[in-house]
Amino acid sequence: NYIIAPDVGEDYQKLYQCLGAENIQIGAIIHLWHYDNYTGTGEITDTETLETAQKTGIYSLLFILQIFSNHQENYPVRLLYVASHSQSLNPKEAIAYEKATVPGLLKTIPMEIPHWHCRHLDLPQDSLEVNSNRILEELTIDAKDSEVAYRDGERWVSGLEKVDLPSKPKQPLPFKAGGTYLISGGLGGIGVEIAKYLLEHYQAKLLLLGRTPLPDSNSWETYLQQGGKLADKIKAYQQLQQLGGEVIYQGVDIGHQKAVQEVVQQTLSGWQVQQLDGVIHLAGLMQERFLREETPESLAEVLRPKLIGTLVLHQLVEKQPKSLFINFSSINGFFGGTTVGAYAGANSFLDAFSYYQRDHSQLQSYCLAWSMWDEMGMSRGYQMKQLTQAKGYLAVGLSQGMSSLLAGLCHDQPYLMVGLDGSNLNIRRLTSTSDNLQQLTAYFTTNGKGKPNVSVLESQLQDAVGKPSSCAVVELAEMPLTETGEIDIGLLRESNLGRSTQERVKPRNETEQQIAQIWQDLLEVSQVGIYDNFFELGGNSLLATQVISRLRQAFGKELTLQDLFEYPTVAGITKNIEVLRQLAQKENTFIYETDEDYEEEAL
Repeated sequence: NYIIAPDVGEDYQKLYQCLGAENIQIGAIIHLWHYDNYTGTGEITDTETLETAQKTGIYSLLFILQIFSNHQENYPVRLLYVASHSQSLNPKEAIAYEKATVPGLLKTIPMEIPHWHCRHLDLPQDSLEVNSNRILEELTIDAKDSEVAYRDGERWVSGLEKVDLPSKPKQPLPFKAGGTYLISGGLGGIGVEIAKYLLEHYQAKLLLLGRTPLPDSNSWETYLQQGGKLADKIKAYQQLQQLGGEVIYQGVDIGHQKAVQEVVQQTLSGWQVQQLDGVIHLAGLMQERFLREETPESLAEVLRPKLIGTLVLHQLVEKQPKSLFINFSSINGFFGGTTVGAYAGANSFLDAFSYYQRDHSQLQSYCLAWSMWDEMGMSRGYQMKQLTQAKGYLAVGLSQGMSSLLAGLCHDQPYLMVGLDGSNLNIRRLTSTSDNLQQLTAYFTTNGKGKPNVSVLESQLQDAVGKPSSCAVVELAEMPLTETGEIDIGLLRESNLGRSTQERVKPRNETEQQIAQIWQDLLEVSQVGIYDNFFELGGNSLLATQVISRLRQAFGKELTLQDLFEYPTVAGITKNIEVLRQLAQKENTFIYETDEDYEEEAL
């Protein structure tokens, strides 16, 4: 037994040193600091308490991850985060939202460190024996369920459900003519568009808050001539001032409670109104950084707008019945995301807090989790669109985004994810209407000697936790085998997901064979066709970095990550390598060429 302080990184280092002295390697970690007797009545009333609550949650998990993943390189670890009241399965169910930064970060860990298997287990208060058995079972279940909750003895896992908005009852939009609204992140690309809509259609009074103070208006012309981000904000502000209604911008730290309250009170007094009619919370900060490189300071910086800022804004309107509160979240809160674990944690908190607002306050609360707005806000200049699209996350255009926002509001949808590709396997496997994409399947061959009795498989199976299960039974003409004569599980799995193995084109030359082998090794798949998309095979930005490193070693060419994003197939990378080889042969030859000498594709 050891005693450590959850929020002191040095203690985890000392713990590992003690374990190392006894030659102990850790293969399973159970995190129980968030399993407690939460009553549901202890609402957090100040930002300091909310910040302190993170010490035993997201900060402790960050330290655990960094110490054990750095010292136990490539050693498989099962991390089980056990908490109580960390998930809301039913309306009015108590939720300890201060714990909700963990899920987003937890889902990011396996994306960056593939040999770590992480699961979030939400347990109700029950007998020691019952919950101990549940924890032990979850450690042994080899399912990919990242979120599990027990209620009334039933095991639940998280998933997605497609919303059919046209079939839902319609209601008027919750905005008021001449209403008073606060928009955080108000001079960002998305904030400006929403402000335009409210000014033009409702002649609203808008208080826009942002991190960047604007210079004195007398110097604006100078900044506009110089150009840059500040000039863009000034120009956007000037355009908003020309529309109907009223608009005021203030630069303030959204997490500084007193400063925000003073700005709001001063603005309301100037308008001679008593209160805000609503808050639209867009402020956020995304910094790309691997979790192994994250620090408590950098993590706190990313969490601040969504964690502390949300509570600050909530307290401005919480005592005003039917006030509007719209949270802009990210799908990273649900899915996690390579290099954006902190941002994912910030948004998983926002999602949970929105449920709390809807069920435990008198606010009209909505939360929209976006994939990414196309070339707007934090998505402007994003270089990995092909990666995100391969995972089923689509770029949302301005018109589509505004339409989705208004559709969600007029159909009273408290939580919506916007920008998911429902046909993508990554999304389909999480939808409740999908066709058993993760189902037990038995394959058999008969060699012409009759069929076996499969009724037992079809009707009498139970899963690892005793729940009735089913098994699909498939007859094959012959069983696919690997080169060593073993059953090729990879090909069976791919055929079960609908991929036709006959469509796969095998490597045609030595270069394609080398590249395909590198992909097979890193992606852990049995076969790779020359037109298979790297990211659709399970690749992510971390594996992409490893692929580029291996390709550089194999071919001695300066390939980049951008090359893989632009040419995500074996055939595409091969062509790129051939171009680099030709350029190397010609680098000492001086030949004048006209534009007509270039093919369009080469350009």
